[in-house]
Amino acid sequence: MRPTRLALMVLLASVASASGCSDAGDAPWDGHYTPLEERGDWVDSGPKSTCQVLDSPEVACGSLASFDLSRCQRRTLSTLEREGIYRGELRASFGAVDPTPRGPVGAGFKLDTQGFPQRVQGMPATDGVWDARTFLVSGQDASGSFTFVGCNAVSPRSLTGCYSRCRQGRLVEAGTFRVERMARFKGEEDASGGMRLVSETYVSLGMPVDVHVVGHHAYVVSQDKQGAPGGLTVFDVSDPAAPVRVAELVPPGNSDWKGVASRKDVLYVASSQRGVVVVDISEPTAPRVIGHVPEEPTDVSLVSVAEDRLYALAMAPRSGTLMFDLTTPTAPQLLERIASGSRLSDEPNTSRGAVSYEGRLYVNHLHDGLQVVDARNATRVQVLGRYTYPYTNSRASAVGTFAGRVVAFESSLGVGARVRALDVTDPAHIVKIGEYGLRGAVSPRGMELRGNRLYMTYHQEGVRVLDVSNPTRPREVAYFNSFRETDPNRGDSMMEGATGLQVPGDGHVYVVDTSRGLLVLTEPQ
Repeated sequence: MRPTRLALMVLLASVASASGCSDAGDAPWDGHYTPLEERGDWVDSGPKSTCQVLDSPEVACGSLASFDLSRCQRRTLSTLEREGIYRGELRASFGAVDPTPRGPVGAGFKLDTQGFPQRVQGMPATDGVWDARTFLVSGQDASGSFTFVGCNAVSPRSLTGCYSRCRQGRLVEAGTFRVERMARFKGEEDASGGMRLVSETYVSLGMPVDVHVVGHHAYVVSQDKQGAPGGLTVFDVSDPAAPVRVAELVPPGNSDWKGVASRKDVLYVASSQRGVVVVDISEPTAPRVIGHVPEEPTDVSLVSVAEDRLYALAMAPRSGTLMFDLTTPTAPQLLERIASGSRLSDEPNTSRGAVSYEGRLYVNHLHDGLQVVDARNATRVQVLGRYTYPYTNSRASAVGTFAGRVVAFESSLGVGARVRALDVTDPAHIVKIGEYGLRGAVSPRGMELRGNRLYMTYHQEGVRVLDVSNPTRPREVAYFNSFRETDPNRGDSMMEGATGLQVPGDGHVYVVDTSRGLLVLTEPQ
């Protein structure tokens, strides 16, 4: 049977207890704990199914005949819900560049209400075969074709089977998969804990991914999506129940925007072409680009501002954290290029997030994990400590002080990803003390810490709010399910759903959903 959200959380709690985690119950946390074992995000449990893929010139690559289903329980396929969006993971057994990759590879397909495939592994669907004992969906694009074939329906919403990737009629990759439907957990409503939808406003530019609120205006940035340019959309949210779109900005040749921060009347936007785009918002109804940094073309994934510093997370042509001085907000001055706590290099340790807290910088360096950096002296940047784990894919952090201990909440991105509570009081000896996670097929995205509450966007799981007053026992106290399989333009990617958020302290939570646009919610009770 498909586990409920409660069952998953009970399982996580039991794992923490078995590892010796302290449980303070309703009493305030006193700062004591027993370190948790670090198991990583993903463990290779072997093939996901009992079927096999045949590589033979006698059968067409990707056809039903190219799959050996003789050891499958095909009668179970009659119970599968043949609609909605399914997500999960692939395990390659042939043709992968690395048969044991650093982490799992995501799998996905989308079926309409009649069971016809619409998207297959991000490709337009081209074929479908299904009856009481058969399930096959295929997609194709310029790179080739991809086919899923069902072997066993573990439950009405969970499927295992085999897949093949073909190019010019030849098999280039094959293996097994397991997916589950991205419907809500059993018993969940639209929202809980006092959260409710105040307004919902569609964003027409590209795919909206982040939001930043300054005064009475919400600035939403969008990435390019399938030929539709992204850019900036400005909403007047003086009345949160009725946001009004007042401006759009789509710079030609530089519209793939991914993150946003601000200082005074200036926005700093992460772009994939021109690094950090500097936008004057002194007149919110007429935003204008006034520059970009650095001068050379740079792919920046995220930006953050702390006092008079701007941190930009560069992905290419060289990866690392760019640190700028904002004494003059309209003209950021590059101070240093940091990679894993040292000067920027050509090593593939791409940064994805940075948080400044009490003089220290907490940087998420993908496979190099969380880095704690002393960046107060721009010419003497020092790495103080780091935390990594098997299949690390560190992306976001939020940091605060609890019972006299500095705690960093770190999240990874990808299949099996979860949120970790780390004691970083002594950066040279970082200790895992708690964790939170939902379905392994769904990944956390962004987070913001407000007092004892940790707000998170969680893609297909919507918005989740945790009470972290006892970091060893993160406890969900509210949620809002923004994800609906039937939303227009919904795809089969892991990156669908709730992505960006901000909690500015005005009684509302501002969230961006990749399909629904700008959502304004009430803060939980």
